[in-house]
Amino acid sequence: MAAKRRFGLKLWSKDFIKNKAFAKSAEAALKDGKFDYLELFALPDTFAETHAAVKAAFGGVLTVIHAPHALQGLDISAPDELENNRQRLLSSQQFADMLGSEIIILHPGMWRGEKYLAESMRQFKTFNDSRLTVENLPGYCSQTLRELHGITPEEISRFIAATGAKFCLDFSHAICGANTYNNDIYETLAAFKALKPAMYHLCDGDVSGTSDDHRHYGEGNYDLKRLVTEFTDDNALITMETGHGIPNDVQPWLDDIAYLHGLLGG
Repeated sequence: MAAKRRFGLKLWSKDFIKNKAFAKSAEAALKDGKFDYLELFALPDTFAETHAAVKAAFGGVLTVIHAPHALQGLDISAPDELENNRQRLLSSQQFADMLGSEIIILHPGMWRGEKYLAESMRQFKTFNDSRLTVENLPGYCSQTLRELHGITPEEISRFIAATGAKFCLDFSHAICGANTYNNDIYETLAAFKALKPAMYHLCDGDVSGTSDDHRHYGEGNYDLKRLVTEFTDDNALITMETGHGIPNDVQPWLDDIAYLHGLLGG
């Protein structure tokens, strides 16, 4: 039943600066119980400017944090960027401190190959924060067209073993990665589930594709009911990672959660 899973709405810290109407709409929906938790994407160096507004809106709301990634300059596979990466991560840690978040999602870095994976694991461990949670990635970044690592269950298993990290299973990334390697998507998802994810990301998409495009539910051909019922457990945290562009309000995500409840029967 849908009620046994917890569905989260994702905001960016910049919304409290550049899209205040959406932030207010999100606040009202979360406080009204339309969504079960908040996932806050903490852009670098935004804590000082936005923490008061974020605390006023979401203090006391269950929250997980998403750290910046390579598109915001945080690439933990780049050896020369360790101290800059530490600084780019700081706002995420400050928001987590303020909101009592137990999860800070941090991507592996860019590029593909053993040396990049090894450096990502080294930097991740160097940050020495038990809240850090690794997320599996697709085969390549559709925005930079660079190949990535942290794609397969084997790589993520190594990451967890080397760093003690928690794990966020991104369904679309897993499907795209499986297709990149011509692996069965459901065997891949079963192997990821065996790693005991702490939480999940869910969007719709092309089940045979390799590009992660964050479609709203019903806009693609993922078997969303199977993904949720077979590969998540009761009480799972599932962020609705759907939609692109600058939103006006939370209605598209209210439609998404209604769609899921319809599929799941609750």
